[in-house]
Amino acid sequence: MAGPLDGLVVIDASWGLPAAISTMMLADYGARVVKLERPGGPVDADSALRKSTDRGKWSVEADLDTPEGRAVAEQLLAGADVFVESFGTGRAEALGLGYDRIHELFPELVYCSVTGYGNDGPLAGRPGYEALLNARLGQMAEQGGHRDGPIFMGHPTVSYGTAFITTIGILAALRARKLNGAGQKVDTSLLDGMLAISSMNWWWNEKDISYLARSGNQKGFGNKRLITDPFQCADGKWLIPHTGGPGSYKRMMDLLGFGEQTRTIAGPEMAVPLDDVELDIARNKVPQAFRSRPRDEWLELFHAADIAALPVLHPEETFADDQVIFAEVAIELPDAEHGTLRQIGPVIRFEKSSPATPEPAPGVGAHNERIGEITRSPLWAPAPVDEAIGAPLQGVKILDFSSYFATGFGARLLSDLGADVIKIEPLVGDQMRPLGDLFEAANRGKRNIALDLRTAEGQEIAHRLVAEADVVMQNYRPGKAEKIGLGYEQLRSINPDLIYAYLPGFGSSGPKSMLKSFAPLVSGLVGLNFEGAGAGNAPIRRVIGNEDLYNGFLGAVTVLLALHHRANTGAGQYVESPQLHSSLFVISEHSATPEGVAVPAHQLDSQQMGLSPLYRLYRTADGWIAIAVFGDAAFGRLASALDLADLAAEERFTSTAARAANADALADLLTARFAELDSAQAFTLLDGNRVPAEIPLDYPIMPELLWEEWAVESGRVVEHHHPEYGWSREVGMVIHLSETPGRFKGGSPRLGQDSADILGELGYSADRVATLMETVCALPTVAVAAAKEA
Repeated sequence: MAGPLDGLVVIDASWGLPAAISTMMLADYGARVVKLERPGGPVDADSALRKSTDRGKWSVEADLDTPEGRAVAEQLLAGADVFVESFGTGRAEALGLGYDRIHELFPELVYCSVTGYGNDGPLAGRPGYEALLNARLGQMAEQGGHRDGPIFMGHPTVSYGTAFITTIGILAALRARKLNGAGQKVDTSLLDGMLAISSMNWWWNEKDISYLARSGNQKGFGNKRLITDPFQCADGKWLIPHTGGPGSYKRMMDLLGFGEQTRTIAGPEMAVPLDDVELDIARNKVPQAFRSRPRDEWLELFHAADIAALPVLHPEETFADDQVIFAEVAIELPDAEHGTLRQIGPVIRFEKSSPATPEPAPGVGAHNERIGEITRSPLWAPAPVDEAIGAPLQGVKILDFSSYFATGFGARLLSDLGADVIKIEPLVGDQMRPLGDLFEAANRGKRNIALDLRTAEGQEIAHRLVAEADVVMQNYRPGKAEKIGLGYEQLRSINPDLIYAYLPGFGSSGPKSMLKSFAPLVSGLVGLNFEGAGAGNAPIRRVIGNEDLYNGFLGAVTVLLALHHRANTGAGQYVESPQLHSSLFVISEHSATPEGVAVPAHQLDSQQMGLSPLYRLYRTADGWIAIAVFGDAAFGRLASALDLADLAAEERFTSTAARAANADALADLLTARFAELDSAQAFTLLDGNRVPAEIPLDYPIMPELLWEEWAVESGRVVEHHHPEYGWSREVGMVIHLSETPGRFKGGSPRLGQDSADILGELGYSADRVATLMETVCALPTVAVAAAKEA
């Protein structure tokens, strides 16, 4: 079998990065993805971006504005399982390819629509470009940079977030079809992708609980004993440490020479705030201390002291990392321009359904004569009889043995879609419990049992749970699960049909496998801090989006892929999806030559203004404007709107290629013109002439967006009362399925709140349950007091 999606047929009529990445993911894991492309293809048919995102796909030309083109589309859809489009609100209906008509013709087809802001709500008509959403919703103000004002975000985190939830939605809808035989519509959007990413750091609760300081001179972690910034070393190279592990903060200060001025804390270090002397050291003196040694010396010292730390690299340097080489996640594809291109290939490891190496991206129309080969595989035939289901993962039981955010977040996404997720937590609680917003985002909607897995009785209870489960998810460091009876071979002997999903930091083996992994270290390793910094600049402190989020997204995809493999073959299996691999996946659009020369799909300029003269920020007389202008027609409207009609006729700017060749000159002309207008004038001129543009908000729209009633009505925001946090509002459903929607099942569980009920479900007698609740499930005094107070 060439991947868990072998035999699945996907027709891709989309444009834009999010849908392209989603269908690339489907192709990577075995699906036959057929791109419907306009005759002759797009103007960037030979771009580095297309070479990455269209690998492994077929290409068929069809002009969907004509009856002949639509006939080609319908012929393909007749043999397909999934249709993906990103035409924009109302455009599919105008083409005769809207959901209602297509569902009537092909009721078994899963129809996926990717838009800018969704198909309803007050923003539905706004232009759907990531940078414009970043501007309108204040993300350009949320991410810091090397200058004042809004920062163009070099890392396309919203596109990747949207791609992940799109893939999860498609796979969930296919699972529902396995049970009820019917296709349905999957709606996702850039807005939903942004909300999915924001769920980690943004919520509202009446007790104002947050792990982040959002204002003041210690914005960020404030006076917490936590350091996770990039630091330049004596050799000019950069690294990021993370002091989140037990005792790591004090050990790092000892190594940096500040040990005598730093207190030793008994218990969790982050529970004790820094005093004034310690705060000055942490925020002002530590950077200079790092400049006293070269990077490799610091890394050796930190790793010997069991302190998490990694180098900060450029994306192309990542290919030479020892763990990346060991994991063999990089692939080399033949390329007409460079001879060979090195890309990040399929990153999930499957025991029984390993995908093949993708083929290079096809030429436009390369498969025009092979349309007749597109037929649905019997493996993916819908259920022969209808089964009424309320949620796509109805009947799936998942055991979440993880700690911290990433794996738990992936399990939570699956819980939202109907899985019964049980979090098995140590008696002292997950180390992330004190960080309310993080714990809530990763654990809402789950049931909870507190269990001492160091004891034989605790392991027996875990094994009884495993015997009835479909999926186990865990992220222990290699070897720890086996010591407490939770290794794959140990659990497979109990439940041969089990899907065992392992989501470690770096992998089950390899040179970095035993290192600690905390966000944002791996983000720095794969180049995100440089990607967001701009050409030639030092890495920025943080990019929006990190390995915790990405690993959760990919973890959910991993489990769904394994569930489909089991549904098609009857076999459970071991699957592995490390944080390193998910972080590598989000630089998929970037390639390199075998010699390590970067072949980027895009690059942020040194001023952090944009990616090109027509997809960037401009200063106005009183502020800023963001534009997204693609194609000759849009450029003509831009020139007309700005009263620069001669610009469109000038030879230097008459085509996309000419504009790219004269990018600096074009940027200079537009810079001068926008400086003559205030932001409101510029927006009125552009918007009135159908030129995609937005005025960047100078503050993050979150958490204000949580109070928009349209967001609540659409399910994107939920309000509930939590026994510990009080009244709360948080991001709700970001994947919208028309017939089997996900639902909010309540806030995060209290420690051990379901222990007795779960023990009863396992067949323990009432007396035995009472005994176990006093022994192997007994909470320490501190935890009991906290639970009673809550």
